[in-house]
Amino acid sequence: MKAVACAYPADWAVKETVALPVFTDQIPPKGATGRIDFRLQGLISGLIMEQLVDKDDYWLIINPNRMVAPELLLVPLGSTETLGLEKVSVWFQKVCEKLSGAGAKNFSVAVGDLYRPEFQMKEFSGVLIKCLLKFSFEQVKFYSRLDLAEKLVQELNRWKYHFKDEQPIELDLVDIPEVFGEKQ
Repeated sequence: MKAVACAYPADWAVKETVALPVFTDQIPPKGATGRIDFRLQGLISGLIMEQLVDKDDYWLIINPNRMVAPELLLVPLGSTETLGLEKVSVWFQKVCEKLSGAGAKNFSVAVGDLYRPEFQMKEFSGVLIKCLLKFSFEQVKFYSRLDLAEKLVQELNRWKYHFKDEQPIELDLVDIPEVFGEKQ
């Protein structure tokens, strides 16, 4: 499995499924979800306002124009006030189960929206890697800002050696989207 920390916005992604946490008490959403909501002209905000996104519903939005990531998996997370590491773990587990069950080999997640300054990076990255080791994805991308992406790669690398799993994990940090890298 390859784990990639991407230090650029999730809406610059091409040809991939991006899992977005949706806080039902944020209208408009903040972070990466808010940026994508803006690009989709308030579609996510509308779903929240109409209470169509609740705690057990998933929404898959396929954007044929590809002005943002082609597939968005909206997974509700409840209230921002009750967000803790246990809730992040349950949310990420649900995302992995849903995508693995659908046969996905690759996916992305906006982890910048899940991380809080009061979380210890060691525990936060541990939550992510423990969930991933239960599945056989080829590549998982974590979208966040640069400082968080760098810390995430460092901590995931520490966890990688701690677990010594049969499934090799390759870590990478990318700060330029592939689409720009190809043009150089």
